Amino acid sequence: MEIIFKQNEIKEVASKILEKFLMHSTPSALVVALSGDLGAGKTTLTKEMSKIFEIKEDIISPTFVIMKKYDIHNKNFPWKNLIHIDAYRLEKDHELLRLGFEELSKDKDNLIIIEWPELVKGCLDSDTFSINLSHIDEETRKIEFCYNTRRDFLAACRDVPVGKFENLRFSS
Repeated sequence: MEIIFKQNEIKEVASKILEKFLMHSTPSALVVALSGDLGAGKTTLTKEMSKIFEIKEDIISPTFVIMKKYDIHNKNFPWKNLIHIDAYRLEKDHELLRLGFEELSKDKDNLIIIEWPELVKGCLDSDTFSINLSHIDEETRKIEFCYNTRRDFLAACRDVPVGKFENLRFSS
């Protein structure tokens, strides 16, 4: 499934993505793999989600620190922590494991968003939500969803209402 949207619609897109995440409970952390070229909107999407979570800190790409942990203040969500990881500077899977990824991914209180997941794919299991962002043009982006084992997630995403998004298009 894919969503095509204008950059000024990112808040609504982030909200709809989070609604779909809420439809599925897991016994461990929810891990989201955000792929895309430099500047495609990975950190921008994470920032918009953080606003919905009522995170007080400014979200920036953790390129140099690799990982940042934020408290989620919005009690409408099952997660207490947003773990934002930028794997761009990691060369091997074991580097992410040394940062405590295995323990973090077992904790159901964590929502883990990983930018550049293709660099640590050996750490990601089959329950990882995969989202790919790409440029259409300067103002337009495309999000493609892939969920490896829960086919019902893709089916649920098919009926995301377009609502007020005049430039939002869905296809599969």
